[in-house]
Amino acid sequence: MSQVSTATANPEVLMFNAANVTGSQELPIEVGPGLSVRSVTDSIAHRMALPGDVPWTLRDDDSSAYLDEDRPIGDQIEPGSHVTITPKTHLGGRGRPVA
Repeated sequence: MSQVSTATANPEVLMFNAANVTGSQELPIEVGPGLSVRSVTDSIAHRMALPGDVPWTLRDDDSSAYLDEDRPIGDQIEPGSHVTITPKTHLGGRGRPVA
């Protein structure tokens, strides 16, 4: 994993690495830290040519936390971080309503 030197880091650019869930693709990413995770995720999915009909989410590999789509990416990861783009799954049953 490459680290960004704080001496040369540009506060207007967040640099990190993103991989797909299978690990078959990895890209260096440079974005504005104020962009929403949702817009960054959409861009990464497009660059990796991932299916457009699948909702995607980002997971921070260091903490294993899923990033909040609506918050700025720069508030959730550090320069040099590594994230994984994964299909968004909704775990929960569609059982019968309780009477």
